Amino acid sequence: MNRNIDFTVGPYQLALDITNKCNLRCLHCYNASGENRVMEHELSDDEVIKFVKDILPMKLLNFCFCGGETLLRKELICKCIKMLSNCGVRTAIVTNGILASESVIRDLYHSGLNSIQFSVDGAKAESHDKLRNKTGVYDSVFRAIDIVRKYDMEMSIAFTPTSFNIEELEELHTKLESMSFNNKIELRVQPLMPLGRGNKNLENICPTDIQYRKLVNTINTINARNPSIKIVWGDPVDHLIRFPEHTELPMYYISIRANGDIVTSPYLPLVVGNIRNHSIEEYWNGGLYELWKKKIPCYMAAFIKSVGDMGRITEKFPATFMDDIYIDMLEKDLDDLSLLPNN
Repeated sequence: MNRNIDFTVGPYQLALDITNKCNLRCLHCYNASGENRVMEHELSDDEVIKFVKDILPMKLLNFCFCGGETLLRKELICKCIKMLSNCGVRTAIVTNGILASESVIRDLYHSGLNSIQFSVDGAKAESHDKLRNKTGVYDSVFRAIDIVRKYDMEMSIAFTPTSFNIEELEELHTKLESMSFNNKIELRVQPLMPLGRGNKNLENICPTDIQYRKLVNTINTINARNPSIKIVWGDPVDHLIRFPEHTELPMYYISIRANGDIVTSPYLPLVVGNIRNHSIEEYWNGGLYELWKKKIPCYMAAFIKSVGDMGRITEKFPATFMDDIYIDMLEKDLDDLSLLPNN
């Protein structure tokens, strides 16, 4: 983290769920895209553009469009990317690749997009399509990957391990290396999260502890060879442990949902405001960057020490993306634990 960044001005990274609508119903989707309650009240095009204009003075470094399937709002995203890139903000997008045609990729590139992430959940079509809950998706995403190779754009491939695809990582890595990319590419892996449909289908898709141990060994073995495509292991729980233990750290990353909700973490059912109620600048100046000094987010995060705890937190709190706890930090005290249900 760059210690020279002035966090009183704004965060350096922001993720916006541009939509929670989706053309797939993936078995592991942590936010249950296409079925959650957020999508009932999504920000309009004008509201999104206003939000982007509002954050430009905050000297953001990175802006990521997440989903849902982001390319369902491709025209809006292109407008936003132009605004952001003109102000020196790096932009990224996450997509399943189905809608990533030649013309779509070209429009994104010429708008100024810096990086794109596709999900590839297996070396075999059967494995990927099984998790994506639809046949033909594997072929679609590799068509999209092949298109992006033509452009000067960073690319990452996200692999979610399941009980039926976890042993295919090395084969997938070999396949990607054989494609001879000119642009920067990395293969990202993180544990399956027991949230949303991932929790609903957990019994049928979750790897065993032994499978995970073998996976980590495979990753270390591959990376030890110094391959052209590095495998990056992500820990979705890390920030929920690190920030409460080091409250002096500023909240340099903001996550905003498709309905404008500002969340403490994508994996906690705690909403601390909404950009329809107050501007993002008001929230930031009101102490959003010091959020982890507050008792409520730290109290909730304390229940999660491992990925498995994400699924068990519903025994104490409502389900993420469905019945989230809403406490507007500009209107109520996030140090008041009595605001939490059952407290």
